[in-house]
Amino acid sequence: MALTIAAFMLLGIVMMNFRSLNFENEEVLDTNEYTQKAIAIGRSLIEEIQEKPFDAVLNTKKIVKLEDLTACGPGSWESYPDNFNDMDDFHRQVFTSPELGDSLTTATPQCLRGTWGYTVRCDVRYVQDSNPTVSSYSRTWSKLVTLVITNEFSDEPVTMSYLATH
Repeated sequence: MALTIAAFMLLGIVMMNFRSLNFENEEVLDTNEYTQKAIAIGRSLIEEIQEKPFDAVLNTKKIVKLEDLTACGPGSWESYPDNFNDMDDFHRQVFTSPELGDSLTTATPQCLRGTWGYTVRCDVRYVQDSNPTVSSYSRTWSKLVTLVITNEFSDEPVTMSYLATH
């Protein structure tokens, strides 16, 4: 009798360890899925940003000096996606997945449609031409676009960058 009870206790311990291991594996798989989706969102948004001119002044002038370049960020008249006319208009933009039941608007990037719980924060800044990891306080021929993509179900944000030069 005692041997039977001990066998059932041992079996219970083994099953608890197996269930714990199974839950950990599921958590890893979920994290990988959220990370892969965040990377896909980031790539899609970077592709959209790459389609924009380096600077709005290049839309109207053929010869441009550094002092002609515009500051990073959208003008007061610019809104996504209708009037973003250069890549730095994405500076300080925050895009979120639509909530369940919300109607889609044009202000939701295509890459976030059909997702849930994602937030993308955009940063665009001038960087030193000779060292693009260092921000520049004056205008340069290099801009660094950085996206930080988070998901409410994952603790690890995904950061992606794109260096644009002219």
